[in-house]
Amino acid sequence: MAFPDEGPFAADLRSRNVETLLFPLGRYRSGPKSLTDMMAFPPRSVYCGFRLAQVIRRRKIALVYINSPRWLLGGVIAARLTGRPSIYHLHMTLSRRTDLFVAAHTARHVTRVLACSQTAAQSLLKGDPSLSRIMQIVYNPVRSPASGVSRQSPDDTLSHLRQSGSLIVGVVGRINPQKGQQVALEAVGRLVAQGLNVRLVFVGAPEPHSADDSAYLRTLQSSARALELKDRVYWPGYQNDPDRFYAVFDVLVIPSTVSEGLPLVALEGMQWGVPVIGSAVGGITEIVHEGVNGLLVPPGDDKQLASSLARLLADPELRARLGASAHSSVDSRFSIDVFRSTLRQTLQNLCPRT
Repeated sequence: MAFPDEGPFAADLRSRNVETLLFPLGRYRSGPKSLTDMMAFPPRSVYCGFRLAQVIRRRKIALVYINSPRWLLGGVIAARLTGRPSIYHLHMTLSRRTDLFVAAHTARHVTRVLACSQTAAQSLLKGDPSLSRIMQIVYNPVRSPASGVSRQSPDDTLSHLRQSGSLIVGVVGRINPQKGQQVALEAVGRLVAQGLNVRLVFVGAPEPHSADDSAYLRTLQSSARALELKDRVYWPGYQNDPDRFYAVFDVLVIPSTVSEGLPLVALEGMQWGVPVIGSAVGGITEIVHEGVNGLLVPPGDDKQLASSLARLLADPELRARLGASAHSSVDSRFSIDVFRSTLRQTLQNLCPRT
C-alpha cells in the first residue's frame, strides 16, 4: 500500500507484514490550504504518479484503489500511464470550491467512484453530474461492540464520571475546530449555569503533527476554566477502542461545523443505543432523523444545542425511545459483511479472472 507520509495506519500494516511504500506527497493539513501547499501539490502528484506507475508495472498490479482525495491526481496519472482500472473511494463531503473543482475534473478519469453516503456522492455530482454513470454508494461499516462491556455493566474504571448522579454528554472525534468541540463546551456551560448536573467527555486528541489542532485543544481547556467547568469536563484523549465510553454516555453529541461524509462516530453511538444530537449538516442528516433516533441542531448554535440537551436530559423516557430507535437504525447497510461483499464484487467486475 502507498502512503504520502508516515502514520499509525502504515505502521500497523507493517506490523501485520503488509508491504507499505512512502511517496513524497507532503503532510496533509486539514482545513483551507496555504498558497505554498496548493502550489506544491500538482508537481508532487505528477512525480508520485510516475513513480507509482513504475511500481505497478514492476509488480504487475491489476487495479489502482485510491482511498484519499490527496492521492486522487497521482493515482489517476498512474492508472492512465499503465492502462489499469481505478477506483476512487470518496469518504468526505466536498464543500470547498477548489477541492470540488479538482476532484470532479480528475474523477472523470477513474473507472468507478465509491461514495460513503448519498450526501458525499451528491457533493461530487455538483461538480460534474455526468459522474453518476460511474458512481456507487457503499456505506461505511460499523464495527461490532467489544465483548465484556455493556450499558448495563459499564467499565468500572469510568464509574467516577457518574459522581452525584450526573448525566454524561459525550463527544468523540479528533480535536479540531471543524469537529465543533467548542460548541458542545459552551452548550454544557449553559446547562451547568442553569443548575443541571452534567458532565462532558471529550474522547479524542489533536492530530499529532498539527499545530492548529494543538492550539485548539489549549483554547478548549482555557474555555472550560473560564466557564467554571474544569471539574465537569473529562479529557481521556485518543482511545483505540471507545466502546467503554459509549457504554456510559447518556447522549452523544456530534457538533460538527462543516459537512461530513458519514461520521462513523454516529453509527457507533447508535449501535450502543445512545441517542444522538447532531449538527444538521452532510451525512449526519442521512442517519440521524429528528425525533426518531435523535435530534438535529443548526451547526455552531450552542444555544440550540443546550436546549436540545436539556430536553433529552430531563426526559428519561424520550432518551430511552430515541436510543432504542437509534440501535435499530444501524441495519445491514452498515455491516462489515455487506461492505466486504460489495467491494469484492466491484473488484471482480473490474478485474475479471482470465
